[in-house]
Amino acid sequence: MAILFHCPWNTADQWLAAFQAAMPNDEFRIYPDLGKVEEIDVAMVWRLPHGVLSGLPNLLGVCSLGAGVDALLEDPDLPRNIPIARLVDPLMMDRMAEYVCAAVLHHHLGFDDYNEQQTRQFWQRNPTTDARDRTVALLGMGQMGQRCAERLGALGFKLIGWSRGPKKIDGVKCFHGWEQLDGVLQAASIVVILLPSTKQTINLFDRAALNAMQKDAYLINCSRGEIVVEDDLISALDSGHLSGATLDAFRREPLPYGHPLWNHSKICVTPHIASLSAPDTAAVILADQLRCIRNRQVVPRQ
Repeated sequence: MAILFHCPWNTADQWLAAFQAAMPNDEFRIYPDLGKVEEIDVAMVWRLPHGVLSGLPNLLGVCSLGAGVDALLEDPDLPRNIPIARLVDPLMMDRMAEYVCAAVLHHHLGFDDYNEQQTRQFWQRNPTTDARDRTVALLGMGQMGQRCAERLGALGFKLIGWSRGPKKIDGVKCFHGWEQLDGVLQAASIVVILLPSTKQTINLFDRAALNAMQKDAYLINCSRGEIVVEDDLISALDSGHLSGATLDAFRREPLPYGHPLWNHSKICVTPHIASLSAPDTAAVILADQLRCIRNRQVVPRQ
């Protein structure tokens, strides 16, 4: 049997080499070179073009090269009787927590103001807020959110969390259900989006949700771009309701040249770098997932 491999990143060669080292006895078919499609039993892919998987008659399962599986689920021809395993790598959780802590601290310490002062060679110490007096809301309390809570809690921030279902997490005041979301938004001065892209979360942060946030609150989105209505965010920033935003995910990626988000004075743009997966560690985890799929076993959660 053979493995279908598709990686659109510029690190594709590194990924393939890591997989071949972890699975030396397997044959890899690199999309679009499928060969005999009946020989492919597992796919290891990221953003594979729609319709490809439905043409693999002996497909047993799919492994995602990243934490998200929304691109796979959007395929209208996706075979519905096969397991889909997403990548949950402890290193990715650490990287996400590092990104979130950096973005939170950047705003918390007022570095944007100091950067602007530097351009004017203006020396002024601005008022500060202690971490214990700053409330950070984490929307999405899965493994990524819990690792972020662990690191932010160690820095002394007050933490509230929101998820679809009830959670109990040490050091975090947890809320759940859509009816409690507005209260969470109103209670925090920094809001971090760690949600997947679903029918319920697409366009979730529209004008109403942004207006529900505190005056001068700060937004951090390091999950999926389609969760935030970009025009509504710009309006909330221009009106002075929100103080700023750090965005790592966008509706169109790469973010097009000339897009208004690039040059907005209150927005920090990063090119989807939060929680990057790493080939060496991911290959070992995905190899274990592949063996479970082939043995018709439940894929373990990391």
